[in-house]
Amino acid sequence: MKKQHKLHVKIGDKIKIIAGSQKGLVGIISSISSAKSVAVIEGVLPRIKYKKQNPNSEAEKVELQLPIHTSNLMLWDDQNNQAGRVGYKLTDDTKTRYFKKSGNVLN
Repeated sequence: MKKQHKLHVKIGDKIKIIAGSQKGLVGIISSISSAKSVAVIEGVLPRIKYKKQNPNSEAEKVELQLPIHTSNLMLWDDQNNQAGRVGYKLTDDTKTRYFKKSGNVLN
């Protein structure tokens, strides 16, 4: 049984990719695997794979959304239009996330 890791991102968060071949792109997280610490991002360039041609059918072009490790992701602040680090506060016995640089609270 694999250990589940604590992650700084959640499904639905707007993020910026800070490393890898898709560096600089901004998208929204559609799914997360906490056991592998990877996330699938909507709105980034998909990888194109071709299925081999069978005698009965033609070759097909398939777009795959490949997962990206969460260490290569940074949360995006819409109000300041930049990526930033996140801190945590306790307000009214609820844990909220906020951007350290601007102080804006994440929804």
